Amino acid sequence: MKFRTIKYMIREGFSNTYKNLLMTLASLTMVVSSLLIFGLFLLVTLILTFNLKQMEKQIAEVVIWLDKDIAPLQADDIELRLKNDERVLKCDRITKEQAFAELNEALEDPSLLKGYTPEFLSESFRLRLKDAGQIDEFAQEMRTFTGVEDIDFPKDFLDKLSLILKWINAGSMFILALLLIISVSIISNTIKLTVYARRREIGIMKYIGATDWFIRWPFIIEGIIIGLVGSVISFVITGYLYNALETYINSEAVVSGMSLIRMLPLKDIGGQVLFVYIIIGVVMGAVGSIISVRKHLNV
Repeated sequence: MKFRTIKYMIREGFSNTYKNLLMTLASLTMVVSSLLIFGLFLLVTLILTFNLKQMEKQIAEVVIWLDKDIAPLQADDIELRLKNDERVLKCDRITKEQAFAELNEALEDPSLLKGYTPEFLSESFRLRLKDAGQIDEFAQEMRTFTGVEDIDFPKDFLDKLSLILKWINAGSMFILALLLIISVSIISNTIKLTVYARRREIGIMKYIGATDWFIRWPFIIEGIIIGLVGSVISFVITGYLYNALETYINSEAVVSGMSLIRMLPLKDIGGQVLFVYIIIGVVMGAVGSIISVRKHLNV
């Protein structure tokens, strides 16, 4: 394709956008509306997934119990290996004395420990992993260490939480795909009005020998422009509403002293959301134009 032809198609795409301003605004409104609905669900999915993963990290505490008669040097060696393990995020060593003090504080009647000394307890390590999904593998490996008596972690709960995350991701992909199909259908029907208004122009171009793709491209470029502008407008609206909601939720959390859910700062997910908006907006506009102009090419 010659550069002059490409330049003509791009110029026609921009020109048609201005010539048919009313139809352009109608298509733009549909793109923005569709993306706002799509973006709302996308943000809810991102926030929900993030909070579930944070919860997974918080509860995924691994407790490693050592043998009661383990040698101090052997316990030191295990501690060194744990702290040098790249999978470990945080590691705290609980001595017998610390464990005895915690037990004494937890009991309603401390006299129950009368006559006991810290020696009847075992040393332990409390740690968190960077990736909660590695706990099973990590626990199996630690059980092979000499001096390790037992390992405790909430396996059943973590398995259920992992299953919930998988279902959320699968459900999200299905719903997002469904929303995309519906959006393309709506956009194509709206763009059909624009194409219908120029059906005679398309027919004349066909009769004088213009190829189908020569006719299609200005419409496709027009759809891409509408989709691109619509995605930017949608992102600005989404960003404004999201920032307002984030400020409100965070301020309420500070006042109440608790936070049941944490919202990600827009700067952390804004680039990802904008990229998705642009891709979907451009695809909706281009595919909608292709579907709409196809019928009128059969002259």
